[in-house]
Amino acid sequence: MLKIVFKNTIFQVLGKALTAATTLIVTLLIGKFLGPTGYGDFAKIFTFVGYFYVLADFGINSIFVKLTTKDEDSTTRLFTSLVTLRLVLGISFALLASSIAFILPYNPAESTGFSPLVKIGIVIASITILSQSLYTSANAYFQKILRYDFVTVTAALGSLAILITAALASFKKASVIGYSLAYVIGGLIFVLASYFFISRKLRLLPPAIFFKQDFPKLLSRSWPIGIALIANLIYFRIDIFILANTRKTEEVGLYALSYQFFEAALSVPIFFANSIFPILANLYQNNKAEFVKQFKKWQKLLIGISLVLLLALVLLANLIPLIYDDRFKGSVLALQILALGLPFFFMTALYWHILIIYNRQKYLTTIYVAGAIFNLVLNLILIPIFGYLAAAATTVISEIAVTVLLFFAVIKKKSAKDLL
Repeated sequence: MLKIVFKNTIFQVLGKALTAATTLIVTLLIGKFLGPTGYGDFAKIFTFVGYFYVLADFGINSIFVKLTTKDEDSTTRLFTSLVTLRLVLGISFALLASSIAFILPYNPAESTGFSPLVKIGIVIASITILSQSLYTSANAYFQKILRYDFVTVTAALGSLAILITAALASFKKASVIGYSLAYVIGGLIFVLASYFFISRKLRLLPPAIFFKQDFPKLLSRSWPIGIALIANLIYFRIDIFILANTRKTEEVGLYALSYQFFEAALSVPIFFANSIFPILANLYQNNKAEFVKQFKKWQKLLIGISLVLLLALVLLANLIPLIYDDRFKGSVLALQILALGLPFFFMTALYWHILIIYNRQKYLTTIYVAGAIFNLVLNLILIPIFGYLAAAATTVISEIAVTVLLFFAVIKKKSAKDLL
């Protein structure tokens, strides 16, 4: 089990390393050519579009992994239903995001809100909502068969497309629109490469074939996870939206850059949880004693890895002014504050999946809605006064609160007492 988990986690890390390196280079290009204000505009575009990524996701992947069997025909049918559902959601939310973009507030005198250029960027970037929906569906299948090596290859191809397009945008001295277009092209490559690999493993059915009995099966079980994801996003990324409307765009850029590094580190616990989840779910059904043993082992191991990563991120933060320039010096302390929350993010990734295994997804909804409200209130009070550093501190405080609530939800189940 250890070998399988680490193998698939390493492939995920390699894939994320490629995309993170791509993002780093793109942020370097934006930082050099457009400065903190330009990077702030870029962050506004993709933070807003990112809200709709989660709406289209809606937690359906975890239910797909849990429901699929070893029977290929059944898996093919359910996967076809998943892709068709995501296709509908992706198109719908892309249109919705484009429509809302034009009514977002903007104050040119204070340099707050969403400028006309940013609104055009949102419309262009909205295409990635559809590509992200289809790519997420492909990853559900890769997770089920534990073949994250396919994810690594698709990440390499998509990242290369983004880099080439971003380099051309820099060469042409394009605005933030050019960099947004890079992610649209990269998203298309992600999708094409993923479904090429899937077509070699599954006998894909036409998307028009939608099995109505699978629709309620997927959504009826995923809605608590979906609502929890939306609530998680609110307390996770609402700070950028509040910053955008109450502070100068430069502050948005400084915080967004620090968060970019932090978000890359957050991928590690998610990757471990993705690799562990199918195995623990199977153990829970067939061998409760081994399930408890493996849970305890992974809990200790993840805490240890998180502390090492915390230290690395605190040290790495000092390199930001060297990698970019002194205009981004304010990002250093923000990243170091965010890094303090890493151990708690590692634990929430594990506890999240344990609750799904217990079929107690509704606890996720309650906990993350409470976390979102708590985070929103803190941000509304603190960000207008203290700016982006308050946003970083609030992120950590909120995650600590959510971790505690998730822990008690996990051990509340009578049969889970052995997990202590």
